[in-house]
Amino acid sequence: MKKIILYMAVLLLIMAAACFNDKGSYDYHDICEVTIEGLEASYNVSMGISVLEIDPTVSVTIGNVDDTTHFQYEWRATVPYDTSYIIGTQRILNYPVALNPGSYTLYFRVMDKETSVVEVMTANLTVNSPYGRGILLSGENDAGEVEVNMIAMTATDTAIITDVLKNSGLPTLHGAVDIFHTGNNNPHLWLLTEDDAYYLDRSTFGGELNNNFERLLYLSDELGEKFIPVDIVPRIKDINGNNGSSYDRLVVCSNGYVFAASLFLNGGEFYTNPVNCEDVTPKVWLKAKPYLLYSLNSASGYMWYDETNERFMLIPSTFTTSSSALEDFDEDPFPWNQGNTGRTMVYGENTRNTDGGSTNGNSFAVMKDQSGQHFIYKFYVNGGVQKRDFYTVSPLAVNFENADFYAFSSRRSVVYYTVGSTLYAYDYNKNNEKLFTFDMQDEITMLKCDVQIDPIGNPLYVATYNPTNGGTLQAYIQGTNPDVVELTPEEKSRWTGLTKIKSMSWRAVD
Repeated sequence: MKKIILYMAVLLLIMAAACFNDKGSYDYHDICEVTIEGLEASYNVSMGISVLEIDPTVSVTIGNVDDTTHFQYEWRATVPYDTSYIIGTQRILNYPVALNPGSYTLYFRVMDKETSVVEVMTANLTVNSPYGRGILLSGENDAGEVEVNMIAMTATDTAIITDVLKNSGLPTLHGAVDIFHTGNNNPHLWLLTEDDAYYLDRSTFGGELNNNFERLLYLSDELGEKFIPVDIVPRIKDINGNNGSSYDRLVVCSNGYVFAASLFLNGGEFYTNPVNCEDVTPKVWLKAKPYLLYSLNSASGYMWYDETNERFMLIPSTFTTSSSALEDFDEDPFPWNQGNTGRTMVYGENTRNTDGGSTNGNSFAVMKDQSGQHFIYKFYVNGGVQKRDFYTVSPLAVNFENADFYAFSSRRSVVYYTVGSTLYAYDYNKNNEKLFTFDMQDEITMLKCDVQIDPIGNPLYVATYNPTNGGTLQAYIQGTNPDVVELTPEEKSRWTGLTKIKSMSWRAVD
């Protein structure tokens, strides 16, 4: 026991001596404290459109935050448990968003290079597809090759995205017909061309050769035809992406075949045998004009024009396997069957016009007889069909027979038509017909009265093209003075540097 006490005493003396011999050889420094403020809890941006700008407040107890020899900054966007991307190395972030759509954690990291002290602040970052909302434009270059542009819109940004199909994986296509989103229920993004029709990836616009319309066909008999859609309805009817029917899908193809699908019964967009036939002759195919007529606001029944027999036909519902001929009466303003008139259909359009009590929108057809005289039929397709009115196009409407495009106003008795660079507005109000002419200076490549973005205002969209400026899209507000057609350019709805536009449609959702 005495030996243990002795050893402990010696050890204490050695430790005390060591303390007395330490002359203060350690250097002590104040540690820089870093604090970060000014980041929001979350950020919402769009790929290819938004610029993510953040100016955080960084406070330090030693040095200057702008001294990059002292402090290092790093911004990262991280997919949890996956990939991390450096998107900035300056204190103030100014990042044109190129991240793929998705959810990220945003990290802002400040490091004191002298002491390696690190401070981090995080936020949630959501990157949206640039294609989620905006105006889709299908067009062509000078070689006739299909090009797609999009005027992409968010709550804070509007940007023109050109050459959307560049990385689609599809071959070079010719003959632009249309591009559109089908709406909220069972959505598809369709690209229609003269070569073929494809449904694209809604987020990236990627395409595959096998993702064409024929992949959705389940025919009981081989018809030996190639089916390329030129119209698919119902279309979007409002700015929120709703359409006239959640469970119907009708297709008319370039070869005159018509297909119907009940999304409710089929569980998706799948088509069986064509319906461009009568039930009494189910294998006799009647050639359809490239127009499907229905009530835009609430679709219930669909019409098409039988070019084989020159008559209008009704598809009462998408449950049916055939079409029905329509009955005419002597007191009707015009016949469904054109056999005794010598007329044929030139053009058809669905509108939000409510004349005659057509709450969900009248349809119009431009007709022509063998002498070249043109007529306008106005009718309502909603459950049943009702003839609303008949108009003979006045000689006042010069060049009506040479029109490149037609567009019917939903707000008034006016049909717009174009020849070259001239826009005509023909008021077909009986016994009070008028014609107004507008020189657009450049070639007009598309004409459309909007029934999707602003169906109540129903502005007129005119697309023009010249080799210097490319394509231009301009919206015009229609005046309401019954004595004159006035078109006022909408300043914020003009875009240039576009493709040679052939069609436009609104997209509201992914």
